[in-house]
Amino acid sequence: MSELLCKKLPINGIIDDGTLISWLEEQAKTWNLNYLLAHAEDGVIWGRFDSGKLTTAEQIFHQPEFNVDFPSLRVLTLQQCRIFGKHGEVLLWRAGETWRSRLVQDNSEVDKIPERQILWGTHGEKRDNFTLLRHGSQGFRHAVPFSEIELGDRHQLINPVCLIVHHYITYDDDGVARISLSRLVNLTTEKESINASQTS
Repeated sequence: MSELLCKKLPINGIIDDGTLISWLEEQAKTWNLNYLLAHAEDGVIWGRFDSGKLTTAEQIFHQPEFNVDFPSLRVLTLQQCRIFGKHGEVLLWRAGETWRSRLVQDNSEVDKIPERQILWGTHGEKRDNFTLLRHGSQGFRHAVPFSEIELGDRHQLINPVCLIVHHYITYDDDGVARISLSRLVNLTTEKESINASQTS
């Protein structure tokens, strides 16, 4: 099953922040991917690729105007990073002192379960192609690289923002099914159907 979905990717020359971003932009362009979700020692980093260039939430929403302190994408603190879109997902992760990477793409021979995961946030503020989300009066905020969101009175979200995930199924010799792999696919709003959000 892994051969049908996964492919190892070469990692050449990631030694600093500049070479990290260049590698990510190259992968996004090669595989036609739109979004970035990274986990670092100092927090979660959202980003998006437009015309081959990466923009992160920290570049759009920054102090003092928005009173947020989003982390920067840095090779020193990065633990793992997913670049994703309807065409696939590239995962880059730290393995000791080295980096590893793989590409996952859908395959018609492998069964999958699409899932919609609702993201934290009831209110939003748009800027460029990002939306700064907050949950009620609570202080936690994050900025998703997605602005196709309908806002009502006092910037309340009409429909929550969702992350579409594909879970791939394998079967053992007894026919018992299990989820063996998952990948991120898209950002959408709950009112949209999962099938509509997967259209290539």
